[in-house]
Amino acid sequence: MTRVLFVEGKDADALRALAARLDVPWRLLVRPEQGLFLLEATGPPPEVEREAASLPGLRAWAFDVVDARRSD
Repeated sequence: MTRVLFVEGKDADALRALAARLDVPWRLLVRPEQGLFLLEATGPPPEVEREAASLPGLRAWAFDVVDARRSD
């Protein structure tokens, strides 16, 4: 089962630093009107989830993919 990690925060540099250490696909999204960034990482190891949750100013959630449509 694939797990997807979402990490939210206002510090883009902190999220980029976390993403730079990942060996899995990731995307950094922004909501400019709120100054809010969201890092999405597919298949990260469990320790990354724990690390992200412990970083100040960031909130982290992980979900298991239960259904998906394949891209063409």
